[in-house]
Amino acid sequence: MPGADSLELEPTLVRRDLTVKNANGLHLLPCTVIARTVKEFAGTVKLVSGTQTANAKSPMDMILLCATCGTELTLEVDGPGAEAMADTVEQLFADEFMTDR
Repeated sequence: MPGADSLELEPTLVRRDLTVKNANGLHLLPCTVIARTVKEFAGTVKLVSGTQTANAKSPMDMILLCATCGTELTLEVDGPGAEAMADTVEQLFADEFMTDR
């Protein structure tokens, strides 16, 4: 029965493959930039490296990934506006967090 219940909703889980490009990897400054960017997001944002998962709202969690330059990560964003948040985090990685320039 068509109606309000059949409205298409934006997918809430978005995954993206990312590569750490900045020379110093995910040290404290880029981890802090990521955490500040995602802290107001109502859903969850995670970075996955192999079997390790880090809460992207916690700089210390991300540092424990030991992600050096060239490390492949998977970004997982879940919640309303996940696509836009994934785009934002992906752009931070593409811009190398604007920390090594």
